[in-house]
Amino acid sequence: MMFAIIDFPRDVFLKHFLSITILVLFVIFCRQPVCAEPYQQLETNHFFIKYVDAEGKLAKHISTTSEKIRGRIIADIGYEFSDKTMIILAPSIEEFQKVQPGKERIPLWASAVAYPELNLIILRSPGAIKGGRLDYEKVFTHEFTHIVIGKVLEGRETPAWLAEGFAMYESSEWHLTRMASLTKAFLTKRVIPLEKLTANFPNDPDEAELAYAESFMFVSFLINKFGSKAFQQFLRNYAADGNLRGSLTKITGMHLVTLEKEWLDYMEVRVSWIPLITSATTFWFVITLIFIYGYYRKRRIARKTLQTWEQEERENNAPP
Repeated sequence: MMFAIIDFPRDVFLKHFLSITILVLFVIFCRQPVCAEPYQQLETNHFFIKYVDAEGKLAKHISTTSEKIRGRIIADIGYEFSDKTMIILAPSIEEFQKVQPGKERIPLWASAVAYPELNLIILRSPGAIKGGRLDYEKVFTHEFTHIVIGKVLEGRETPAWLAEGFAMYESSEWHLTRMASLTKAFLTKRVIPLEKLTANFPNDPDEAELAYAESFMFVSFLINKFGSKAFQQFLRNYAADGNLRGSLTKITGMHLVTLEKEWLDYMEVRVSWIPLITSATTFWFVITLIFIYGYYRKRRIARKTLQTWEQEERENNAPP
């Protein structure tokens, strides 16, 4: 095998050598944060939006829709505040981790995070998401609801069912998976008691899915049965005295035990096809299908978790 050898004049050789050297140095140093693309900023009546040039179109879209979404959530909660909320569109997974306050490590599956105490929302841009697809209006609605609830209840411990249930209610996050989870819980008599949805959600993926579904249903039950004005009053009462049970009793007129029973009945009506299963064979066939669905879903989640761990391990072991 033969190669053609080009005989460069000395001045041309030096010129190319210097060009290559500069290029190599540029590549090396641009791995450092100092060469990161600078953020631009948009300002609206209620938001600051930080983004890189490549996400300018998305930033403008968010600047328009965020004001509309904010107005609806503020009206639903019945609480207004004047401080502008900061939104950061992180252009990469690395940047998404880097801009977290306190350098807190966020799970790779998270597409956004809200910090009510800082009035801050951080979103992953399409370039930081596999496939580049995300319903930004739905995600923003969920995260901004967390911000407003945090503002209303500042200084109080926000119940998990309220934080997640109301965020899901505002962003209309209800789908077949959660209905299946709720149906399975009623069929197997494994509904999670309301008291256990107050502090934290379970770690088990299936139990956590059920906790989200039940939280959505409890918030929906409160608003649909007692009205949005009563729900707003509940928030004000709890913010004022910190008495969660007492605040619920004031707006419902029920002891918590009675209220929980009414809520269970409310949920059961929404899976009302259960009484139609009169045949024992059909009953157990349906249960089998639900458990098969749950089994394969659990395997899929476990596989994704393992892939996440492997990716994090590769990132942690990568050379600086």
